[in-house]
Amino acid sequence: MGRSIEAVRTINSFLRTLLFGVLVIGASIAGWKGYAIYNEPQIKLAEKQTEVDQLQKKLSAREEELLQVASDLEKKSEQLDRAETSMRLLKLNHRIARLRVIDQQKAADSNRVTTTIEFYEVDEAGFAIDDRRREFTLEGDRVYVECLVVKFEDKYIEEADLQRSTAICLFQRIFGEYQNPEDGFLLDEVGSSLSSFAGSDKVSEFEQSIWDDFWEIAGDRKKAAAIGIRAAHADAPSTRVRNGVTYELELRSTGEFTLRPLPEEEAGILAVGNFDQ
Repeated sequence: MGRSIEAVRTINSFLRTLLFGVLVIGASIAGWKGYAIYNEPQIKLAEKQTEVDQLQKKLSAREEELLQVASDLEKKSEQLDRAETSMRLLKLNHRIARLRVIDQQKAADSNRVTTTIEFYEVDEAGFAIDDRRREFTLEGDRVYVECLVVKFEDKYIEEADLQRSTAICLFQRIFGEYQNPEDGFLLDEVGSSLSSFAGSDKVSEFEQSIWDDFWEIAGDRKKAAAIGIRAAHADAPSTRVRNGVTYELELRSTGEFTLRPLPEEEAGILAVGNFDQ
């Protein structure tokens, strides 16, 4: 009897221990489940935040790339603009004077011709820049216009430098083919304040300083280079002229001259615009 009771007690103790173990395990499982359920949104949120952070880094990197591309495009656009400006300036011709042949006469005792010319300086539109329309009678039908010309380094033309973006010139004399240059007619004097091409009808202080020391600059390469001049010399463009024709003298920004006849219709319009006002 005593042994049976002891066995029952042992079994009950075992069952209680087993039940308690089951309850503890159940509680642990329930606690873990509850913890997992409670923390699952936070875990997912943290994972999403990590994904967002990574995506933000990628977007920031892409934004930096796009900004760099935009900067590169802007620089290339500026370079292209400078190149286009450079090419335009290098090819740019400036109207600087007109020669209107108003009379030609052949000498009775020879085949020589005398030519009477009206000479005047003009602006970009082709209108006289002042009232100095001068008339000269020259010996011969080939006319020379002697000029002093200053040519600047190409880099200043390419960079559209305000003072050196184009060559400048100063008229000296006009003469015919049967006249010596020193016997020609004076146009402008070196160092005068008369107009020469500088983008307007007024001579700048910078240009005036060049005319004042022109021959010294022309003969001193170091002095010329110090102010960006690649060449300074006299030039005398010429052409054989015909009565009733107007000729236009142009100066390219790089310093080359062009002397050519104007079309009749253009010369007629300009003559009315210039001489009847």
